[in-house]
Amino acid sequence: MSFSNAGGYDRTKSTLHPVQGSSDDTLSCSTPDAKSWQIISASVLGAFHKSHGERNQDALSWWSAEGEQPLAVLCVADGHGGSEYTRSHIGAHYAVEQTQQLLVRELLPRILDGSALADLARFGQQLDQQLEKELVKRWRNSIEKHKDHTPILEKEKLAWSDSQPERHYGTTLLTALLTPELHLYIQLGDGDILTISSDGEVIRPPFEEDSHLFANHTTSLCSMEAWRFVRVHFQPILEKPPVLVMLATDGYANSFADDAGFEQVARDLYAAIQQDGPSVVASHLPDWLEATSKVGSGDDISVVIAANLSRWEYPFEADRYTSSSESSIEK
Repeated sequence: MSFSNAGGYDRTKSTLHPVQGSSDDTLSCSTPDAKSWQIISASVLGAFHKSHGERNQDALSWWSAEGEQPLAVLCVADGHGGSEYTRSHIGAHYAVEQTQQLLVRELLPRILDGSALADLARFGQQLDQQLEKELVKRWRNSIEKHKDHTPILEKEKLAWSDSQPERHYGTTLLTALLTPELHLYIQLGDGDILTISSDGEVIRPPFEEDSHLFANHTTSLCSMEAWRFVRVHFQPILEKPPVLVMLATDGYANSFADDAGFEQVARDLYAAIQQDGPSVVASHLPDWLEATSKVGSGDDISVVIAANLSRWEYPFEADRYTSSSESSIEK
């Protein structure tokens, strides 16, 4: 990959690995309409999982509306994998599918009609617990239908539990709904949501801390009363909106020694999109993620990025930040 120094981007200091070839086990795409959110996504099989003949347990989906108003919904899920979660890749698929449908078809119209913005506190109170419970309900209904129509495989029989069939579909969930006036962020379990402000600051949604997240333990859609662990944040856009929003499964952050190193990834991706455009970054993103997994966590990595290029004016110098891609975590 070739970069010049336009826009202050210095590839010699970047956390993005040199591109050495394309990969078949990826999903990568971007939107062409400059007025809408530009969406870039990729999901890659982790280096450790690939070496053991395992499959990618992640899933992602996104929706973007063309037109005068930039609107988007981003979803990422990380199936737990392992012998206890024999269908977690399916659970992750249903998590992003059902969440996207709920937000686009039912929640977004309520925001766009102005009622939510007129009294955001009241709107939040109306959705309190209702939204969380509906997300979990739809996911459980989907996996129940899948279970009823899919025979238990021979390799699943030792782990299968009829008393808690949802456990085998266990997955985390990250999602963002983006409108010009309001952003909604949702998180269940581990993973990361990062935004970049117009002056280059990396900001995370101010969720309440989840005390159940430690080491390799995470809350999940298959947890008992899972809705209680769903964290929701409404972010009114009062001044300048974020110029970039990124959702990533935990395999990405776990490939870096600290938060600063991982947050630099968002800045580097921001700078690369500024300089080379979304389609070029989309074509290279799978290779960057594979290289990161190989030298880092070894886990699957899935990323969805939304950027609105019409707002960008090269607001900061990307090469004034330093970082490390060294990983201190083994999986």
